[in-house]
Amino acid sequence: MILCFIADGRSTHTQRWIEYFAHKGHEVHLVTYDPMNRNINGITEHVIGSRWKNLYLSFFPRHFAIKKLVKKIRPDLIHAHFITKYGFHLLGIGVYPKIVSAWGDDILVLPKKSWLIHQYTRKVLRVTDLIFSDSQDISNHIISDFNITPDKVRYLPFGTDTDLFSPDNKHIPESRTTIEIFSNRGFFPVYDQKTLIEGFAFAYQKDPRFRLTLKGEGPDEQKIRNLVASLGISDVVRFKKKTDYTEVPNDYRNADIFISTSISDGIPVSIQEAMASGLPCIVTAVGGIPELIENEKNGILISRGSSQQLAEGLLKIGRDPTTLSQLGTAARETIIEHFQWNTLMAQAEKDYQALIKTYRQDRS
Repeated sequence: MILCFIADGRSTHTQRWIEYFAHKGHEVHLVTYDPMNRNINGITEHVIGSRWKNLYLSFFPRHFAIKKLVKKIRPDLIHAHFITKYGFHLLGIGVYPKIVSAWGDDILVLPKKSWLIHQYTRKVLRVTDLIFSDSQDISNHIISDFNITPDKVRYLPFGTDTDLFSPDNKHIPESRTTIEIFSNRGFFPVYDQKTLIEGFAFAYQKDPRFRLTLKGEGPDEQKIRNLVASLGISDVVRFKKKTDYTEVPNDYRNADIFISTSISDGIPVSIQEAMASGLPCIVTAVGGIPELIENEKNGILISRGSSQQLAEGLLKIGRDPTTLSQLGTAARETIIEHFQWNTLMAQAEKDYQALIKTYRQDRS
């Protein structure tokens, strides 16, 4: 197959996805605004820059350039990842089989903030042949909020490589000097790190063994650093910059508990990776997360914005090594059973082939 992807080249999700198809021997083209800044064998990268920093001003010059490029590539199928920006280029791009992947905010958040984004999102969902969503909750919103027929929507989470993300089988002593907590969601408003910090601070007052590592980037980082300082917990909170993806498995192996306090979500890859690594997760019950975690069975669910519930969850499993271990084991079993990366990607490949076949039959 000749496959053309329109997506953010900087995204780990994009890179993993296109690398899979390149390794399968398909001809893969990536059309992106920003370069990957790494080499992946079998990938032809096309960076569509702009002299305008404003996304609205740069959209149409980019769109015409992408349309011309796609005509030259003559792909068997075009797949855009993330509807806002990248998926918008599927409109009027030519007569090809088209797929778009919804990642979460492009359905749950952004269309509610702008009438124009809502209209473009609706048009994209209607012109594409197939829509991938990474949670059933997002699928339901696509169908109900944009009046899309269910047969066009495919539930297909990203999945996790359970060989790459696995426990290190370290022995956890009954009495430990520290309990390591980890979160790598970054410092964006949607991840509500304020609730995380306040909940951690309360738990730390009750049990001084707790330590916290926050990894990632985002506009709220300084605000969160200031909050940490104001609460007097700077000595036990570590800030870690985003690293190469190859280092991520060790982040989880060095942790005992994973936390996410997002206010809107699909089924995040970071939570899947943490679960595959055998970590008990304390996460907000929003979006598609309850499809992944069953409260007190394979993790802990808390209400959005509840620092108190977060603290209670930390104290509950931090003080009980047996519960911590049981939740972590059950978490990994969930990922192995339902969210295996290779199984899900094989399904995506079958969907590509079926759509291309149908398209050719219809035009013959």
